Amino acid sequence: MSARQIKSYEIPSPSRGGVVWGSVFLWMLPALLMLTLIGCARGVTYVIDVSYSPQIKDLSHDKTEPVRIAVIPFEDSRENKRGIGTRTRLMGRIDEFEARPYPAAAAITDTLVSALRIKGYNPVVVTGGKDYAGITEGTSIQMVLSGTVEELWAEAISKPAHTSINTKVKIKVNIYSVNDKTIRTLTVQSQSAPQVVFFSPGILQHAVNDTLTDAINKLLATPL
Repeated sequence: MSARQIKSYEIPSPSRGGVVWGSVFLWMLPALLMLTLIGCARGVTYVIDVSYSPQIKDLSHDKTEPVRIAVIPFEDSRENKRGIGTRTRLMGRIDEFEARPYPAAAAITDTLVSALRIKGYNPVVVTGGKDYAGITEGTSIQMVLSGTVEELWAEAISKPAHTSINTKVKIKVNIYSVNDKTIRTLTVQSQSAPQVVFFSPGILQHAVNDTLTDAINKLLATPL
């Protein structure tokens, strides 16, 4: 009669398999919870200073008799009139960006007025609707500009190695000439798609202003 074989099982020591992984899990649990909380946290709203930022070659020499232009505040035809962009962080949190001056239509108006001054024109902001003849009657104004903001948006998506930024600007401008009482409508647009390793709100601000400046330069490249 053969001896009865008895199998023996060794209890893992604290330095082996299951106990080690359990310890690692317990150590990582707070970090995992922290990452979850970060991903679920509410986004932050940043303010972007919208401005015209030309290069030296875009600057114009002083005009001996600058053309006097009336600028009617632009209107915003975008569906989302509150913001001008978002940034999706690596863990999914979404931050928002707003324009300064606020709202975005005011930022576009002010930026266009600044660009006209830099280009050597003599712009003035006027109110009172789109009564072009009434605005110019009895004045030295030679031209009236009005228009709508069709697109003004920046989207930044952060990934492990970089952040992709996409910017879009589209502006429709009505140009009224006092001399022949005619109205021309021009639509200018621009976009960019830079990538950066380290993201900051200032980088998005720079991308937005470069895109807007390019669109305005296309407008001013056309004889007004």
